Amino acid sequence: MERKFTPVIVLLILALTTFGCGLLGTPEPTATPEPTETPAPTNTPEPTNTPEPTNTPEPTETPEPVVELGEVIRSEDGGYSFRTIPGYTVEEAFGMASMEAPDADPDTGPAILLMGAFGEESYSPEEFFDEFTSDLEEGVEISPPREIDIDGKPGLIADVSGAIKGEEIIGRIVVAAPTPKHHFIMVAIAPADQWGEFGPQFDAVLASVRFFPPAGAEAPLPGEETRQWAAYATASSEFGDPDWSAMQTTGAPDTPECGDYTTAWASESYGTVEWIELDYDTPVLPTKVNIVQTYNPNQVVKVELRDVDGEYHTVYTGEPEDRSGDCPFVLHIVVEDADYLADGVMITIDQSVIEDWNEIDAVELVGIP
Repeated sequence: MERKFTPVIVLLILALTTFGCGLLGTPEPTATPEPTETPAPTNTPEPTNTPEPTNTPEPTETPEPVVELGEVIRSEDGGYSFRTIPGYTVEEAFGMASMEAPDADPDTGPAILLMGAFGEESYSPEEFFDEFTSDLEEGVEISPPREIDIDGKPGLIADVSGAIKGEEIIGRIVVAAPTPKHHFIMVAIAPADQWGEFGPQFDAVLASVRFFPPAGAEAPLPGEETRQWAAYATASSEFGDPDWSAMQTTGAPDTPECGDYTTAWASESYGTVEWIELDYDTPVLPTKVNIVQTYNPNQVVKVELRDVDGEYHTVYTGEPEDRSGDCPFVLHIVVEDADYLADGVMITIDQSVIEDWNEIDAVELVGIP
């Protein structure tokens, strides 16, 4: 890593001395010339059904599903993990990681750099972004940052364009604050004519990033059991957004009583089999899971815990049952002899018996950090 990407490495070390993380970006203006090509419909007015060209940008916006990634790399000092791009050279040390294409140019990539650290000062993503980008060299242009969620944590992403040693480059800068003192930066850089292929790979790696407490971070005492509510959630479907969305299950219970309230998660349709997955800030050796249901409990048929390596462990199976007399109802699951650290809960519900909605308000993960 010391031999390559000198301009970017300098920036990362600058950030490390300031807070403890790194940066880079790609201007969507250069990535979105396709919409300007779509006036082609004016050349072919006959097919009035050819607004399909306006649908074609979707593949460029959602390339992640077609990008196959490799193994998971964990940076214990940086407090993050990510999946690699097959064929790239990968190095990780002291909270910094790099991925370089086989034909990468030492100055312009394609490459991805990541950095995470636990610092003494607290910074919001906005403060971190402003401080870091203020040190960029002349000739590098940065777009206004946009808000983004990275593993359910607040962050910012910005596009970067410019020239390094006379060659036009495109890149991206991503900063995040998993906690006020845990800082993360991800930088991508590539020659402008290679970004079309490299950009989707960057997006896929970014989507694979997961956070955990970095080495040296303040943590609960060993052996001390902690209780935590979910920080982020996704589901197979949602009745609405934000009302009845999966994110309604994050945080402590807030549904006032049993009933069909917007403050709980409900699937798009009733009488279906659905799932919801919840993410937690602190990985723990799990001991209990508590599922708070506030409408038509208990249709939970399966509960799995996701460990920090992305593997799933079944801790509960059951049949749909009528617990409406106990509503609100908490399904208490005791987890025995777990030998892994869990940071996620996957719940499957079967609403086909009641042919109605089963709504979940909150899910508590209990365990030892």
